[in-house]
Amino acid sequence: MPDEVSNLCRKLASERGGLHALIGYQGVGKTSAMLAIAHELRKSEAVETKQKPDLSGTVFTFKWRSPSELIPELLKREDGLSSKLKGIYMSSLAQALKKRRPDEMLIRKTTSGYKEGLRYVKTLEDLASFDFTEAERTLGKALVERLRYESFLRTLAKAKTILIDLPDYSKTDIRRVTTDLETIHWIWNGLTQTPNQPNIVISFQKELFRGHFFLGKMNRVDLMPFRPEALLKFYEKRFNGTEPFTQEALLMIAKMSRGIFRRFLRYITLTLNHQEQASTSLPITLDQVHEAIPAQLLAQDMDQQLTEIFPKQPDLRIQAIRLLLYLEEHGPTSQTKITQILNLPEYAVTRLLNRLEDSHYIQREKKGLENTISLAAL
Repeated sequence: MPDEVSNLCRKLASERGGLHALIGYQGVGKTSAMLAIAHELRKSEAVETKQKPDLSGTVFTFKWRSPSELIPELLKREDGLSSKLKGIYMSSLAQALKKRRPDEMLIRKTTSGYKEGLRYVKTLEDLASFDFTEAERTLGKALVERLRYESFLRTLAKAKTILIDLPDYSKTDIRRVTTDLETIHWIWNGLTQTPNQPNIVISFQKELFRGHFFLGKMNRVDLMPFRPEALLKFYEKRFNGTEPFTQEALLMIAKMSRGIFRRFLRYITLTLNHQEQASTSLPITLDQVHEAIPAQLLAQDMDQQLTEIFPKQPDLRIQAIRLLLYLEEHGPTSQTKITQILNLPEYAVTRLLNRLEDSHYIQREKKGLENTISLAAL
C-alpha cells in the first residue's frame, strides 16, 4: 500500500466527519486503493471488537452513479450496505402503507399469474411476504422515489466511513462531472446534520480536479504514480521473474507507462500480442517493445496527464510529448540539442522545460556551461 493511502487509513480510523478526495490519473489504481482502504478499516474494526472481519460493518463502499440508478442497484445486491438499506427501506414502506385507508390492500400474484388473495399490510413481517414491487406499485412512483432516497441517506448515516468510487470521466463530459459532484455535495450536506457524522472519501481523476466549489472543501490526497522499478518488482513477484521479457525490455515498458498501473498491463498485453503475431523468438527484447508500442500511442496516453500542465496550450503539449519520447529513447540530452530537435526559440524551450520540471517530468543538471536534461525519476 502506498504511503499516502496508509496515512489516509490511519486518519480515517481516528476521525469523524472527514471529507477527503483521493486523486490520481486514470489507471493509476484509485479503485484498488479504495478497496484496500475498506479492507484495512474493516480489519481494524475486527481487531478492536475481537471479531472476524465483517462486510456488514460500518464501512460502506460503492461505485458511484446517479441515485435513481444507484439505489435500485443496491436494493438488488447482497452485502452489508444493501442489507442495511433494505431493512430501513422496508420499514419506510411499512410506515407509508399503514397511513393508507384500512380498506386498501395489496394483491400478490403467484408465478402462474393468479391472485393469491388479499391481505392487510399492518406490520413489517406482513410487508416482508410481498415483493417490493407490489408495495411500491401501491404507493406510487413519486412517494417511492422519496422513500428510497430518504432510506439511502438514513443508511449512510449509520456508517463510520463511506468510500465513493467515482467513474473515470471523459474530458469533454464536464456537465456529468458537475452533476455528480453537486449530488454528492447535497448528500454530504445532509450527513453533516447527523449526530455521528461519517467520514467520506471520494476517488477522483486528477485530470479533472478543478473548477467546482465542492472540491475545495475536501482534503486532497494525491495517489502518486509508481516508480518503474516498483512496477518491475510487481511483475517479478507475480510471475517469479521477468519471462518472457528480458529485464531491460520489461523495465522499458514500466518507464513508458509513466507509473500508471493500468497502462503497464495494457503495454504488456500489446507487446505479447505483437510477439505472437510476428512469431519472433523469445525472450522479448527492447527492440520488440519499441515495435509493439508506437510513439503515437505513448503520445495519446501522455496527453491526458499533460493537459493539467498545459490546459489551453495544445501546441506545447505536443512539443512536451516529443521531448519526453526523445529523452525516453536517447537519455540525458543538452538543452542546446533539445532546442534544435524541437525547432523552437530558446525562450520557448526554457518555458517548456520550466513547466515540465515543476511537474516532476524532467530534471536539469548543470554541466559546465550547458544544462543537461533527463527524465525525472518517478
